[in-house]
Amino acid sequence: MAKGGTPTPSSIPTANRNQRNLKQKLVQRDGWFSRVGYVMDKSAPAHITPQPVGTAVLEAAHIIPFSASKNMSLRRLLSIFAGQDMEMLLTGENINDASNALLLSPTTHRSLGDFEFGLECRDRKYFMRRLFEARLLHAEVKSHMDGEEICFGQGSNPDIVKPSPLLCNLHLAVGLVLHNSGVAEMISQVLQDEDLFNDGNVEGDYWFQVSASLLERKLRAAQVSDESVNVIGKLTDRPSER
Repeated sequence: MAKGGTPTPSSIPTANRNQRNLKQKLVQRDGWFSRVGYVMDKSAPAHITPQPVGTAVLEAAHIIPFSASKNMSLRRLLSIFAGQDMEMLLTGENINDASNALLLSPTTHRSLGDFEFGLECRDRKYFMRRLFEARLLHAEVKSHMDGEEICFGQGSNPDIVKPSPLLCNLHLAVGLVLHNSGVAEMISQVLQDEDLFNDGNVEGDYWFQVSASLLERKLRAAQVSDESVNVIGKLTDRPSER
């Protein structure tokens, strides 16, 4: 994108945030409770028994953020992390697929976006992985032990696709590398900035201040260690390359 110019037209279909439809699918897949935190949705039928942790208006939380669908630089970085081309998985309506979403309370949704925790998928099972010290975690995340199995597909339609092992492990790998390199808080701020600037469609001087352009420069400046990068290959079952 040239400074002061306009975005280059793309043949990739544009995705729209359709949180209502995505949330309906997740409720059908997982039931009226968030699988992380086990909070009940406020719109649950009256016969559903509330749990001690309480209720909230649950949200469809993207594992790989929605802004990736509109940001080629971010998709390129994620492809490097995954060791394969992520373009098709993260563009168009694929970004809103149930395989890229969890049903979470607003608090836990923020924790996911801030890389406080991730989900590791092994042998078709999902396990909680804490990325912060326990004292820094929100109560809903802290209620799960590190390594605890998280179960999906217990709703009225368990045939709806479960979270993608690739995307879960990719999110976890990014979180591990960011924490090891000391820039975890920065990526959270970048993604918040993208939402403020037209879902990532920024141009001119703003392009150099926010969005994945800033993320890319900061990550390169952090000079992530070889040991941290090797984590990516182990989680995605693919060799890691600098």
